[in-house]
Amino acid sequence: MSVCFNSLYKRIFLAKIKKANNISVETENTLLEACDPLTLSATAILPQDYIKQNAKPPTDDQVKTGDVDLGWKKIDGEWIRTELKEYDKRVSPNFETSILGEDDLFTTYTCFEKCVGKTIRSKIIHPLIDTAVYVEDNTILQETLLGEGQAQPESYNTDFNMQTDESFSRIFFYGLGAVLLCEESNNDITRLDLGPYMVDIPLQELEVRDGFRRYGCRIHFDDNQIVSAIHDYAKNKTYKRNDKDWQEAKWLAKVNTFFLVTVKHHLIWTHLVVSNVTTRETIVHLPPDHPLRRLLTIFTYRSTEINTSAFDVLIPENSLLHRACALEYPSMVSMFDTAYVTSNAYEPFVERKVKPELVTLSKQGKFPYLSEGFEYYEIVDAFVRDWITEAGTENILDESAMLFYDAMRDHSFGQKYVIPSYQGTEGMIKLLSQIIFSVTAMHELVGTVVDYTSDINRAGFRIGNTEKVTIDVQSLLLTSIIAASTSLRMPSLMEPYPNFFYGWERKVWDRFLSKLKDQSKKVEEAEKNRKFEFKYFDPCRFECSVSL
Repeated sequence: MSVCFNSLYKRIFLAKIKKANNISVETENTLLEACDPLTLSATAILPQDYIKQNAKPPTDDQVKTGDVDLGWKKIDGEWIRTELKEYDKRVSPNFETSILGEDDLFTTYTCFEKCVGKTIRSKIIHPLIDTAVYVEDNTILQETLLGEGQAQPESYNTDFNMQTDESFSRIFFYGLGAVLLCEESNNDITRLDLGPYMVDIPLQELEVRDGFRRYGCRIHFDDNQIVSAIHDYAKNKTYKRNDKDWQEAKWLAKVNTFFLVTVKHHLIWTHLVVSNVTTRETIVHLPPDHPLRRLLTIFTYRSTEINTSAFDVLIPENSLLHRACALEYPSMVSMFDTAYVTSNAYEPFVERKVKPELVTLSKQGKFPYLSEGFEYYEIVDAFVRDWITEAGTENILDESAMLFYDAMRDHSFGQKYVIPSYQGTEGMIKLLSQIIFSVTAMHELVGTVVDYTSDINRAGFRIGNTEKVTIDVQSLLLTSIIAASTSLRMPSLMEPYPNFFYGWERKVWDRFLSKLKDQSKKVEEAEKNRKFEFKYFDPCRFECSVSL
């Protein structure tokens, strides 16, 4: 794209922003300096679109039994499979999958939408142009409608500034960093002098583009759950509290944590490994009136639509995620691949190995990720058992169900945790319970990101070669756009779904809702006595399926 055309292109979209928003001269000049054409056009178009969609989100009464028949046609009282349109997707060398072209409650992926996606990624129309411009406050987010309570949702957390050592540590003991705290590290370094808890993020071998610093760090916490040290892998240096560069070290840790959880646990595990695969295999193998498909329809509601968007705007080269982070694309693919082969997404939450110290904290009410995660999982487990009992084992665990189970198992090969071969009802219960847990509770934790993206000094996807501890404007806008897309809500889980459940299904669902309401009250009571908030596992906040 020529310099003249580039300038004209930017001016057109800046004019669109000015027409829609009351932006200051300072913001106007910053946008021109910091934004490439793609970032500016996305900032001009998407925030208002997200706000409009959120004004009228889907509701539970829109989920109707009569709409669920994709992949099948009833002939002479028998359900017969029909041809399905699918798109093959190679995410990384070890991760190849496919996505349906439509689902029961989502129309086909249109030619226009495909063209828009290709245009965004075009190296000719929208070459990848990095900039490094910084601002002192969040005015630019508010004036472009990308702030909290605008295109991004309102946070349900309070006083989560992530600046003090205590608030920083909250990310890991009462926030999305908990998923990393619970993971086993391949690092054999033991630094008991720095405390009993450690998070290892060994991303230092990934190549970054010019102008940005490498990823990779290790974070230590003391007995009081407060950060004690941060090791910078790229510089091979450990920083401790009160060191001169302590704030820079915490900024490194926040960016690494947010980026890794977003890519690994949110995008790859929750969306592409669990949600997308479950949606496909449910439709391919289970007739519309099969009790298992009836069970999973709520939890895969519009998932094809959401995951198609994820494949299109987050995975490819020159995608929004690629532009917002610092990685060269081959390294981004490597990150996807590592996320896939290390996945234990299908391992039942209550069976995962956890450090004894974290179990102790959980029992003391100081690590609700485990305690309330276990409690919710058990509620889901009981719900699935109730569903199978009411449906009748002979009706629900038939040949179609075995095809579904085996297909899900086949997809888990190549991952760290492989779904066991079918040995009976217990195996099916564990698989279904973990799927539901992942697309509701786990997605709420790793996908609720407004606290991390609504401020220039909270977190981000990259760090410039500078001493600044804020995200640059270009990445700030792109990251906020990605975050805003997560505000496009699905129907709440704790709703009756009056046009879907009937007969014995209604009774089972109502019993499930009753337990969820009790658990919600229990979480609310626990909140009163906690050092920090942890509202992510309150069922009243869960959606029925994954939003972006």
